[in-house]
Amino acid sequence: MNLRAPVRVVALLTAVLSAGCQSASELIFEPAATDPLDGYAGSLAQAGINTEMDWGPKQNLLLSEFKTLKETHAQVEKRLQQVLAENQNLKNQLANEGSSLQQEKALRAQAEAETELLRQRRRELEARILSLSIEKAKLEQLNLLAKIDGLRRSLDPSERTATEAAAPPPGNQ
Repeated sequence: MNLRAPVRVVALLTAVLSAGCQSASELIFEPAATDPLDGYAGSLAQAGINTEMDWGPKQNLLLSEFKTLKETHAQVEKRLQQVLAENQNLKNQLANEGSSLQQEKALRAQAEAETELLRQRRRELEARILSLSIEKAKLEQLNLLAKIDGLRRSLDPSERTATEAAAPPPGNQ
């Protein structure tokens, strides 16, 4: 009985090792190029050691595409930075133009206020000139009426004697 146990163990160990060798031998062969389960998914291998010798045509294609995408990404980021800088410059220009516009509006409002004051002053002066012209016309009218009255008195002798008779004599005073 003592021999049976080690023989069983050796037989069992031999069976396991031969099955393991058959499984390991299947891993040595590369899958076919048309095999959809070739061990690669994405840019990294799912199994095996990833060395230069292990890279197949699909890995090289993915690597070149990855490098191209990295370069494109770097170019896009560079362009993004340029666009952001340009955007900031345009925002600064817009702010400067906005402040210039506000200053111009303030100056325009001030000029309009000054213009309105000058117009008001002109209207006041025109009104004063008009009122002075009316006063002048009234004075000229009174002056002309006085001249007319004086001329009438000098032309009408009966009125002159009536006014002279009504007036006290110069010596009675």
